[in-house]
Amino acid sequence: MQSKERGHRYMASTNDIISGIARTQEERILLTQIAQKAENCREKCYLTHTKFLDMHEAALADRLLRSLGERGIFWGGYEQAERRMVFFLPEWMDAVPTEGEDCPIVVIRCLRSKNDALTHRDYLGSLMGLGLRRDGIGDILVSEHGADILVLKDIAPYLLMHYSQAGRKHLQTEEIPLTQLIVPEEKVTMLRDTVASMRLDAVTASLFRMSRAKAADAIRAGKVFVNQQECIHTDKEIAVHDRITLRGTGRGEVAEILGESKKGRVVLSLKRFG
Repeated sequence: MQSKERGHRYMASTNDIISGIARTQEERILLTQIAQKAENCREKCYLTHTKFLDMHEAALADRLLRSLGERGIFWGGYEQAERRMVFFLPEWMDAVPTEGEDCPIVVIRCLRSKNDALTHRDYLGSLMGLGLRRDGIGDILVSEHGADILVLKDIAPYLLMHYSQAGRKHLQTEEIPLTQLIVPEEKVTMLRDTVASMRLDAVTASLFRMSRAKAADAIRAGKVFVNQQECIHTDKEIAVHDRITLRGTGRGEVAEILGESKKGRVVLSLKRFG
């Protein structure tokens, strides 16, 4: 009886926290599901996990878990993954399983003809055309051979049976272990610019060639992430090697502070990825 009462109190407190974080009904549903995953792991002592989250959803999940005092591990199949799942580990488990029956992520390798050119958008569009949900699919890593696509294990058989073309180009698909995942090197464009300060709005504007006002609007709208963490504070101080992502636009990084211009502005070396 006491355990049931504690559960009711926990859920009431959790609901209050979720109400303070969620801005839409979809976010409320997502956070409620994540809280339930954490509770199931703690109460029943087995591994639980979410589906793949985008960067905004992961930021919401992180805020929730910090508020609840819960520990979750964010992982998407490889270290730099942009789309990640949240794993809740029981006390007897030391790390997220990366192979075997307990690993929920598999890789579908898509091989194309050498003469065919396919983009990330081609692969994603064709996957959505199969009626799949986006949260069942992690990062799509496009390389010279075609693409390695991280997916939930339970949809892999369906993909192997039905996924045969992207952008009207023929594909050969096979399931491979995570250890054989190919993470392509990101294409880098080096930029040199000056900023008034190392504030997030100034550096974002410089990286993505937009006005500082537009950069500030994007930050306040929750579209800018620093080192995969959502940041809505325009005055956040940015350091060398901080990676900034503007959702829907791209990623960049502060490579080096080169000094100060004659007008007192900070001279930066910047990297744009992709």
